[in-house]
Amino acid sequence: MKFLICDKGSEAAGEAGRFGSGLAQLAGAEAVHFRAGGGDPVERILAESARGGFDLIVIGSRGGRGLAKLFLGSTSSQLAKRSPLPLLIVKGRRESVKRILVCTGGERPGESCAAWGGRVAAWTSAQVTVLHVMSQLPLDENAKLEDLQDTAEEAIAQGTREGQHLQKLMALARERGMTGEVKPKIRHGLVLDEIVAEVEEGDYDLVIIGAHHPPTGDLWRKLLLDDVAHQIVQECPRPVLVVRAR
Repeated sequence: MKFLICDKGSEAAGEAGRFGSGLAQLAGAEAVHFRAGGGDPVERILAESARGGFDLIVIGSRGGRGLAKLFLGSTSSQLAKRSPLPLLIVKGRRESVKRILVCTGGERPGESCAAWGGRVAAWTSAQVTVLHVMSQLPLDENAKLEDLQDTAEEAIAQGTREGQHLQKLMALARERGMTGEVKPKIRHGLVLDEIVAEVEEGDYDLVIIGAHHPPTGDLWRKLLLDDVAHQIVQECPRPVLVVRAR
């Protein structure tokens, strides 16, 4: 396994280097530091990642609140939209990875997220929580109205599509060799609000979200999915790993 750790010469880049190098050491991966100076850093990072045989890109982000977030982290935001490789966006200082939150919308990107969650948990002995947010509609169009209020345990016990999906993702995480606990969870409300609330309540060290490869020409779907991922990257106060569906 090979990590591309990007250095833009900032404090945030320094934290990304420290966090990424520590993770690479636990994973037994080669850690390659790349100074993205001169020219467009997004294009340089994408070009380097394409020719270097990398498995993961690591980059720092200063984050920000209010109007500040509109002007900060543009490189990480653009990479989150464009990189075909998993992208780890490091925010703030985290000493270790003990709790991982895997977010799923009930589709294929969630499976890739669970696999990466299990992989990182195997390196760090972390606990994994698999979260599905039920905002308005269940995965099954024939589901009963009361299913919208199910807990994860109820959904699994009743065999709903949400329950089956959570079970599948828990199994995918375990298959990656992790030794810690895997817990399912369902929250109800707006996706962004519920993910941020869960992150803060659970004090997670790493959040994993999925991204689609939308069909060519499906512009509106691409814009919608990119916007949700972008908002999570901007608002989440923890390191975020963005993973493309396989």
